[in-house]
Amino acid sequence: MKKQNPWIPIAACLVVQLCVGILYLWSAFKGNIVAAYGWSAGAANMVSSYMILAFVFGNLIGGVINDRRGPRLTCLLGVALFALGIGLTAFVTSAGLFYLTYAVMAGLGSGFAYGACISAIQKWLPHRRGLASGLACSAFGLSTVVFTPVSDALMNLNRGADGIVSFTPVFLTLAIVFAVLGLAAAAFISLPSEDYLRSLNLPQTAAGGGEDCTLRQCVRKPTFWALFFSIFFINGTWNLSVPLIKDLGMERGLTEAAAIACVSFTGITNALGRLIMASLSDKIGRANTLYVLSGITFAGAVLMTFITGCGYFVTIALIAFAYGGPSALNAALCTDLFGARNSGTNYGVAMLALGFSSIFFNWISGSILHATVENVTSTFIMGAVTSVIPVFLMIYISRCLAGRAVKSK
Repeated sequence: MKKQNPWIPIAACLVVQLCVGILYLWSAFKGNIVAAYGWSAGAANMVSSYMILAFVFGNLIGGVINDRRGPRLTCLLGVALFALGIGLTAFVTSAGLFYLTYAVMAGLGSGFAYGACISAIQKWLPHRRGLASGLACSAFGLSTVVFTPVSDALMNLNRGADGIVSFTPVFLTLAIVFAVLGLAAAAFISLPSEDYLRSLNLPQTAAGGGEDCTLRQCVRKPTFWALFFSIFFINGTWNLSVPLIKDLGMERGLTEAAAIACVSFTGITNALGRLIMASLSDKIGRANTLYVLSGITFAGAVLMTFITGCGYFVTIALIAFAYGGPSALNAALCTDLFGARNSGTNYGVAMLALGFSSIFFNWISGSILHATVENVTSTFIMGAVTSVIPVFLMIYISRCLAGRAVKSK
């Protein structure tokens, strides 16, 4: 049998991830969309919330398809839906239709591909599951770094004398680029053969992760809900920070240019956190890695109550780094706990916690704590508290894993 080269499907997955990382690109369009279509700031802010919700549900639906039909079909469907959503956005101006095309369609497609790529790379690198998740998630996060300047260039090319951008050619061009690159890459995605896995000479537990659980079995296990709420709480501080980064930075002494650069730089540190910390977890363990990330998040949340100037820039970068780490770490941990066979479905459900976290914490910040740029102390105190909760949940998960290892001997 012809020897399989794992880096061809892995590289294909990374290209797909780079294309569908649209979740982090909305800030590049937001101001010009408001100016072009006359939206309110509230309507524009809802785009990212709807997209995150669609993304996590896309992970769930795509996970089911992936576990039944494989990652190639799932990614092809995801990229096609994603590119179609971006393409249709070129022809809409109302907020309602924009939510449907850009947020829901593109968000669902992004979720389809995201989970399928993580699952596929993990199966090619079963002995380096943290590295596998880190590669997939960092490519997704780097989409902002790659496509923000591309998007800015397209908007400048299509900006009228009055300063208003014509978005039809902008979104059509992006849709074509994403479709061509994403569909071509998805065609090269495959799963390893049994011969390839045997050639790695791995213990059975390393090759397959934990016991292969169905979703029904997962949701009956306390460890699943410990993982779910760990995802929910560890993302609280970042979800609270995102809407405030630019305006709060200017309030804390940054120039507008520096505040915008701060937003862009979070894309780099986010991606680095995904790659570095997930890879580190293969060496020091998932639990120890999460303790470090929780500590960074806690320190960042406390500093955000008063830090100014360059310190503010560094603090936001650290919070983004600590947010990126769990995004990849939890994907690997889910497979450790519940096996690789149904990893797409199982992690898809766990990822719902990300969408709920985004809505819940921003709702509390705005509606109950009444946070403003001038008064965010209570919001970030809440962020500091929530960053500690995952530590206790991970202690519980670690004890369960240790007990399972003892029983298997």
